[in-house]
Amino acid sequence: MQKSMGERLRAAREAANYPSATKAAEALGVSLSTYRAHENGQNEFSAEVANRYAKKFGTTAAYLLTGEGVRKTERPAPNIVMSFDPDEQDHDGFAESGDELSYSREHWKPQIQGATPEVDVKLGAGSGIVGEVINLPVGSGNVAGHKIVAEWLIPTGYLRNEAKASPNHTIIMEVVGDSMQPTYMPGDRVIVDLSQNQMTTDTVYAISDGYTEPQIKRLQRVPFSRPSEVKIISDNPALETFTVELDRLTIIGRICGHIARK
Repeated sequence: MQKSMGERLRAAREAANYPSATKAAEALGVSLSTYRAHENGQNEFSAEVANRYAKKFGTTAAYLLTGEGVRKTERPAPNIVMSFDPDEQDHDGFAESGDELSYSREHWKPQIQGATPEVDVKLGAGSGIVGEVINLPVGSGNVAGHKIVAEWLIPTGYLRNEAKASPNHTIIMEVVGDSMQPTYMPGDRVIVDLSQNQMTTDTVYAISDGYTEPQIKRLQRVPFSRPSEVKIISDNPALETFTVELDRLTIIGRICGHIARK
């Protein structure tokens, strides 16, 4: 057992494969100085903050605060959703105030009525890039979010009827890298529905392993696999296909549309 809150926090961060306090602070959406003060033991943290850290690092608030209780928690197995209809899904895919950082439109208000936001995150067709993360004041606390770099006017009817996306849960992301060529080229934008954050069928998703920058990949379910496995496929034929267990994968959202310069 670690001797202090800060030492337990550092051990939990390292066990969750965050190599540095800087990476952890970025993922949590908190300032580096605040996080370092907690990990170095300069400042103690509250139960609310401990709960947030625990969710990100796969441990429990009780362990971080006292050293007692369960040290490691397991991620729940994902559900398989068989519909693209936004009205048939009973989840919103968003983190509540104080939860871990997620890609969310919950507290964003457009400057242009009806616009869809482009966030400061680039989907890697290779490796992705997370840009500026900001803290938005909500009530008595803060909610982490990504900076909006542009607003796109995409008709609601197109999003709902053609793209099969939920207009209120849709964001735009830029593609970088070449692993999804020729389907998706560097500089292209994609429409991502954050509410479709579970494996639905074999198609293209924005994904992450829960620790690294987001990527755009084609997913294909492996039939009859137990536990469920998926193939992570790059459209570039020169690159390798990987197979992983589905519950190790974080699905940010389904790619519902493609904006390209052609």
